[in-house]
Amino acid sequence: MEESSRDILLHDWVIEEIQSQYSKEFNEIKVNKFQSKINPLGEIYPDIIFGNHGQVVMIGEVEVDSTINDESILRWKLSMTQGVNVILFVPKERLKLVRGICWDNKLIEKIKVSSFSVDIPIK
Repeated sequence: MEESSRDILLHDWVIEEIQSQYSKEFNEIKVNKFQSKINPLGEIYPDIIFGNHGQVVMIGEVEVDSTINDESILRWKLSMTQGVNVILFVPKERLKLVRGICWDNKLIEKIKVSSFSVDIPIK
C-alpha cells in the first residue's frame, strides 16, 4: 500500500514527539524520518535509535496504518538481529492487530509494542 502524505506527516510527527519525550531518559537519540537514511545501525536504518554514553540501548519503529504489512514484519525481524531491545510504536486502534502479528510470527517475546493516538478536539 502506498503511503499517503498524511501518513508520512503522521509518521514523522510521532518520531519527533517520541524523540522529545524520551530525551530525558536517553542522552543520544538519532532518528530516520520517512525515507531518510542518515543514521544507520549496522545495515539497517531504524526510525529511532536510543543511546546512552555511546551505547545503543534500544531501537524503535513507528508504524502508521499503511506501513503495517508483510514488509514491516521483515523489517522488525531484521531489527531484532541488532542485539538491542526493539519497540514498535503503532496507532492505538492497531495495537491488538500488531500484537497478533507479532504473536503469529513468534516476535511477541522479543519486541515491545506500544501505542500512540492523536486526538484533535474540534469545537
